[in-house]
Amino acid sequence: MKIFFRGLLRWIDRLRRIVVNGLFLLVIMVFVAVMLTAHPKVPDQAALVLDPHGQIVEELELPSPLTMSLTGAAPMGQTRLHDLTAAIRDAAGDKRIRLMVLKLDDMSRSSLPVLQELRRAIEAFRATGKMVIAEGPNYTQSQYYLAAAANTVFLHPMGYVAIEVFSIYRNYIRDALDKLHITAEVFRAGKYKSAIEPLLRNDMSDADREANGALLKTLWGSYLKDIARMRNLRPQRLQQVLDTPSRYLNDYHGNLAELAKGEGLVDELADQGTIDDYIAGAMDIEQGEYPAIAFRDYLHAAVSEKEKTHAGRVGIIVASGMILDGEQPPGSIGSDTMVEMLQQAREDNAIKAVVLRIDSPGGSAQASEEIRTAIMRLQKAGKPVVVSMGGVAASGGYWMAAPANEIWAAPTTITGSIGAFGVMLNLQQGLEQLGIHSDGLGTTTIAGGMRPDRAMPPELSRVMQLTISDVYQHFLSVVASGRKMDKSRVAAIAEGRVWSGLDAQRLGLVDHLGGFDDAIKAAARLAALGDDYGRSWIRAPEGLGEMLLSRIVGETDALFPGVWQGMNRLLMAGSTPALSPAILRQYAGWLGLPLHQSGALALSNLRVE
Repeated sequence: MKIFFRGLLRWIDRLRRIVVNGLFLLVIMVFVAVMLTAHPKVPDQAALVLDPHGQIVEELELPSPLTMSLTGAAPMGQTRLHDLTAAIRDAAGDKRIRLMVLKLDDMSRSSLPVLQELRRAIEAFRATGKMVIAEGPNYTQSQYYLAAAANTVFLHPMGYVAIEVFSIYRNYIRDALDKLHITAEVFRAGKYKSAIEPLLRNDMSDADREANGALLKTLWGSYLKDIARMRNLRPQRLQQVLDTPSRYLNDYHGNLAELAKGEGLVDELADQGTIDDYIAGAMDIEQGEYPAIAFRDYLHAAVSEKEKTHAGRVGIIVASGMILDGEQPPGSIGSDTMVEMLQQAREDNAIKAVVLRIDSPGGSAQASEEIRTAIMRLQKAGKPVVVSMGGVAASGGYWMAAPANEIWAAPTTITGSIGAFGVMLNLQQGLEQLGIHSDGLGTTTIAGGMRPDRAMPPELSRVMQLTISDVYQHFLSVVASGRKMDKSRVAAIAEGRVWSGLDAQRLGLVDHLGGFDDAIKAAARLAALGDDYGRSWIRAPEGLGEMLLSRIVGETDALFPGVWQGMNRLLMAGSTPALSPAILRQYAGWLGLPLHQSGALALSNLRVE
């Protein structure tokens, strides 16, 4: 009898757990279903609220605890550029949308080419006769660039506009490595390959200073020119205010908001209630709360009629992030993943041309080559490929762009960096100072040569340098073939130097200066599609888990902006990053050319970054 009741209690306990867990799972499923199926309604007379949070990116990076533990960094909130531009484009022709409100205080720093894409969309919205109003307690440099595109810019009476201009400063750690008895084994081809300089020097080299100076001049010149045009200011005056702010601030008794208004950076100083009344008045409604819809909800609503059938379509593939081997999730460029998407475009008879949107600082040379050959197979199938460069399309990013029929870039795109390098930190001397010694034997002179606790054998060092040099020569040949240039001409402008899109066009590395829509039109022209063509976004097939996670991330951000940032911080609270690629990457500099070596350097995985 006792055994019977014990068995009964165990069975009841199991049943209880099944019921409780089942109910919990049911609640989660209902929550997900509601988020995935909810379709907000657009009010008849509404303001479209553009409120991006985090960095504006080409492709969202899904949160991954494994990735965070390996890199020591958590992906913060992000907003997809093409979601913003799509919402603005639809709203421009939607009679239900009366005006647009820019709320930018949750937006973080974004690259200038991305901001320029968004600015063009805002200006196209204004061209239809609809008003754009920007509001914010303060404006960072990126936030203000977008705010300046509005008809009216509001600032809080105690706020400020923080235009910090552009700069490149790095921490150089040669002395620190010497004190720790750590040796950096470096192999490179290209005197301008500066991403590894912080490991070798205590200051910026003359070559790096020359290249960075030219790049900063282009970036700042473009930013200053755009702001002056949008706000009808004199560039010389704005430059003077930014060079000696205390002198001008003294005229406004130290009030930063009054300085911003007096110098024409903003139109009005007002609190939130006053701004809301102004917007309501602009919409011809009573003062107070006005009908509005956030751009995420607007995207999910039925704002457009079902797209008609077109004679042909332009396929769009986004290549955003580090270039890595194999299959990779969104936010990285996997060779297998990209090849599969290019194959989809090749096999889809409705797709007549492809636009490859690149935003990448580089990565694996082997992966870049696999993607390049897949692009050429697509071209052999009779489908032209146009590359549209985003904020960065450098090194491996340029490698895979080289064979394109046409390359389009923004004047401020960071591109080029045609070179190769590898690095490995040798800890032998530092470990010996701690009493840790490495000893043993091998069957060749290079056995165990990739261990970080042993000095690299001279023979292996020679092998590595020869391999790096070979990769560099292959890179030069790739560019020469793709751009139809003499190899010696490519070598003269290579050497790992980074160029702005403006200089890259002058040098023949880029065909045209323009934005994403310009590249779409170019692809349609090359495919002889005329004006009757559609767009198809080609994405990598997702597993059920990835699909749900990507949809949930998007929906959760729409409902609760900032939730993922908090979750990521919580996940990171218990992690302790060791000597990882993240620690090396922070020294790769403002240009976004990260070191991506962690200890052993595989011959098949040399980097072009």
